[in-house]
Amino acid sequence: MKKYIYLAISASIIVACGGNESADSVADETVESKLLETEETEARVEKAQMVFRTIPSPLETASLFQEAGSGYNSGITNPVENVKNYATSVHQSLNLGVYGADLSFANIFEQSQESMLYMNCAKILADGLGVTSAFDIATMERMENNMNNRDSLMVLINDAFWITDAHMKGNGQDHLSVLIIAGGWIEGLYLGTATLDQNKPSKDLMQRIADQKYSLNSLVELLETYDNEGVAEVVGQLKELQIIYNKIGIETGETTVSESEGVATIGGGNTLTFDPEIIFEISNAIQKIRNEIIS
Repeated sequence: MKKYIYLAISASIIVACGGNESADSVADETVESKLLETEETEARVEKAQMVFRTIPSPLETASLFQEAGSGYNSGITNPVENVKNYATSVHQSLNLGVYGADLSFANIFEQSQESMLYMNCAKILADGLGVTSAFDIATMERMENNMNNRDSLMVLINDAFWITDAHMKGNGQDHLSVLIIAGGWIEGLYLGTATLDQNKPSKDLMQRIADQKYSLNSLVELLETYDNEGVAEVVGQLKELQIIYNKIGIETGETTVSESEGVATIGGGNTLTFDPEIIFEISNAIQKIRNEIIS
């Protein structure tokens, strides 16, 4: 609301200072443009907040799949030699998100050597995007020194990605920042589906994959606020995935609240219903999307 008030005051000053009808017209058009831009920005902020509430970070995704019985498999992550193939800012951003998810995946399973390899890939891509401060020499040394301290390493990784995010937004490259988020989400879901045993699938792991229905919807809504060709391509891919996720049903249930030793626990609520075939279909679709991104 303060933004609207500020623009309204600015408009009054511009109009008051104008000396002719032409100047008034230009001022009105300028103010209208600024108001529309402000509305778009506020809508995007609201969408972004929804995304961050519903989309787990790469570390959280790796943790969720680990808890659901997923194991580490170095053969399913993005090969480190692929990093040299990403020349455009769109591909660099998407794959910075991909390697960030791979890094979290390796870190949660305490794969120190592979974590370092993915950090180097992240540094190369961040440097390519002009964010040299994210993975500078001092940061890389701290990461290497904390390689055997999973929690400390994750803090350093998160800080590096926040620096990247701030740099993008500060330079009017918000679309690249959201592509990093998209790349991380896509890779995280892919890693979960790639570890699913199709002969004897884990119910918990399938549930985790199904739960991404909500975060996918939020991510698509956020991406759709950007008028960019690279973002639009990703939106098209994710909308195809949405078609499959829409096959997952939602049973409405009553929310329950129980209390034990002064601690309240919320249960019940909506339940997702699905057949294993739908999860396998999701697995095939996300693999296709992910392979197009890393190729």
